[in-house]
Amino acid sequence: MSSNPYAQFSGVPMNSEDIDDLLVSQGYGTLSLCRDGVPYSVPISFGYDGEHVYFGLLEDSPEPTKFEFIEDGATVRLLVTDIRGRFEWQSAAITGPAERLDPEGDEWEHFMDTLDDNAWFIREFVESDAVRSVQGWKVQIDELQGLERKEEVYD
Repeated sequence: MSSNPYAQFSGVPMNSEDIDDLLVSQGYGTLSLCRDGVPYSVPISFGYDGEHVYFGLLEDSPEPTKFEFIEDGATVRLLVTDIRGRFEWQSAAITGPAERLDPEGDEWEHFMDTLDDNAWFIREFVESDAVRSVQGWKVQIDELQGLERKEEVYD
């Protein structure tokens, strides 16, 4: 039972286990960035290891906008949703600083393994000659919130 009279419309807070399950099962979401008060959002595939979120950004055009908005240490927000119906959905929002990973560094293999585990990601794609550039990023989770709405009656 929720004390929120609008829970039937706005959802109720998710417990941490359900949030973890959502992050592991989805593997994709919307990354929001901001620079000088201008917002920018981009769909991404991500990996989650229970402590951090990892994602790669591809340099897929001559002047990719996403690289203008993200920098080492910048605060980012990732929104992950699973919408099964109008009255049955889950969403989780992760906020924290992003850290660019060095492809030659100690964390790169963990980054690749984490993406392999639950991202919509193919390791061979990143390792192929067809990709000009991939930037690996890690997000330290400073804030994690989840809401859900289930097909049930909320008192």
